[in-house]
Amino acid sequence: MRETHRHGIGRRHFLYGAAAVAAGVMGTGCTPEDAQGASGSGGEPVIAIDAQRRSFKVSPYMTGVNGAKWYDDAYGMWDSEHNRPAPGIVGKIKKSGIGMIRYPGGTSSNLFNWKGAIGPQEDRTRQVEGKQGATVDSRFGPDEYMAFIRQVGATPEIMAPFAGSTPDEIADWVAYMNAPQGTKWGDLRARNGHPEPYGVRYWEIGNELFGAHQRYWMSADDDKAMRQYAFGGTQRQKRQRVGTPTDHRPAASVSNGQPHQTFTVWYPPVVPKSQTIRVGDTTWHEVARLASAGADDRVYTFEPSSGTIHFGDGRHGKIPEKGLKITADYDSGPHDGFVEYYTKMKAVDPSIDVLAVWAPIEAGKLAGGKSFPELLEEHGHADKYDGMAIHPYTNFQRDLKATSFPDKRAGHDYQMLGDAAGAKMVADLTALVKKHGKDEAYVAVSECGALFFGGERDSDAYPRYSFAMSHALYMASQWARFADLGVRWTASNDLIGEKPGLSRTLFGGAPTFVRTPDAIVREQLSDFFHGGGHVVNSEVKSNTDVSTRETPLGSSYEALVTTATVDKDGTLNVLVVNRSPDKDLKSRVELGSFRHTGTVDVSVVAGRTYDDFNNDEHPDAVTIKKSHTTAKGDSLNWTFTAHSVTLLRFPPESN
Repeated sequence: MRETHRHGIGRRHFLYGAAAVAAGVMGTGCTPEDAQGASGSGGEPVIAIDAQRRSFKVSPYMTGVNGAKWYDDAYGMWDSEHNRPAPGIVGKIKKSGIGMIRYPGGTSSNLFNWKGAIGPQEDRTRQVEGKQGATVDSRFGPDEYMAFIRQVGATPEIMAPFAGSTPDEIADWVAYMNAPQGTKWGDLRARNGHPEPYGVRYWEIGNELFGAHQRYWMSADDDKAMRQYAFGGTQRQKRQRVGTPTDHRPAASVSNGQPHQTFTVWYPPVVPKSQTIRVGDTTWHEVARLASAGADDRVYTFEPSSGTIHFGDGRHGKIPEKGLKITADYDSGPHDGFVEYYTKMKAVDPSIDVLAVWAPIEAGKLAGGKSFPELLEEHGHADKYDGMAIHPYTNFQRDLKATSFPDKRAGHDYQMLGDAAGAKMVADLTALVKKHGKDEAYVAVSECGALFFGGERDSDAYPRYSFAMSHALYMASQWARFADLGVRWTASNDLIGEKPGLSRTLFGGAPTFVRTPDAIVREQLSDFFHGGGHVVNSEVKSNTDVSTRETPLGSSYEALVTTATVDKDGTLNVLVVNRSPDKDLKSRVELGSFRHTGTVDVSVVAGRTYDDFNNDEHPDAVTIKKSHTTAKGDSLNWTFTAHSVTLLRFPPESN
């Protein structure tokens, strides 16, 4: 593929910039020679800015968020009784500058049925929750989501489920959201009270389907599953519990001993005659009609398209004995793959972006082997995706081999160590997309954060790590690095959690929705990401290292992470994250040829300690502190407080 230029940066510069981000030398587009330079006096760090060297356009969607689950009124975010956002949440989201909200969510939404979540509430269906298989409500559907989006002023992004959908169903969803009146789906939307198209541009297909516990109908073999995601196929299911269209819990597969019981396999359609249905350990047999069966015949009828199993009434076909589990072996499929989803969705609305999600991660890096971009190029479909969405989480157990925090300081350090690894994952995927995809294809981040997965039981030494100042520092570092890599949009954490929880969320649970330090930093950086300008070259010379215990991700990390932008009005913004848990750092900010007024607007977010946090009792323990200073000439000497996020804004000198 030829060398390309997007937002003013070519492939050669991008590839070095990616390596620099991974190594900790911030500044997209800088060259190895640029990384050399004198340190500050006494070996102090120097933050060097070259405002003339622009790269990517600043994205206003960098500080997006993964939406709360759609069920249970989105964990109390939606007031279904009055059909409006819950009191108190709209202003806090606006204040926090959230540019994008992902819907309907992540793993829990992999089996979401959008058609069951529109129209009058009394006509809506129940849903299968994609992680536990539980049956949940559909009150917060696509129309409620868009009403919420419009009130908070955010941009929508939809995760369209893959595992239980078809390309036609998702193309219909695109039409419902974006088609004008005078069309089938535009008219239905209007009858539901929303005559104007919503104009949803950003779509991704599936959530973490590469994960061992999110394969659904697909193969357990990684390479085969990637091909099935790309091109579709058929896959044998073995000893799988049956259920209903709205319930995949174990109890839904158990006979209640009543006549005329109906069950469905989990992942229709089914290849005709491929199924083996067992009641307990006994295989029953398919018949064309139950009416011709005897009272003791172990038989059923079967509908391959829906995967529906009908049992008899004790006169025509035996009733499955109460308490026995019903299981099925069957060939699930044929299913279509991403290419067909992409083709049909773009046929409905060519202006949308449809992103693929097959970007597996292993041990703190992008997984090896053939990648999704390589696979599509190999089959002549390099133009059949607009980008890729990745989830570059820092998973403490997977990436750092940690099953607990040895102490509170480790809970802070592990997050900082994971930051550079997460950025490298994004850089590596971006390089693959640029090499094997079409020129305008890009990478987005639709989930990220630093977590112990599977509960908080392993974080006793620092139980509040996921919503304390440490995590805000981690996220600010990620945003800085992602900006330098040209990431188009980022959704991180969850918007809110179950009442009254704070863990892994941007806001505490209803009804108070307390703002975490993560939310406070987003407010601080709102102008930074909404300034409409470009990222410019920045780097830290003679950075200070913070030593840690030995880990698979190293034994030290850079104290300072930085990026810089120039707004469309000419203001220079310098973002500096000091991740040191206990050291203020004196630094010199070198402005190069940038000419400014001499007055600098300063904002700082820093708790009293790195583990400081906000809660209902102390909602303002972490806040933004604003001030002004003066700078003369081409530099500013500044002390960056320990465990802080600092934004320096230099208005341009008038011409």
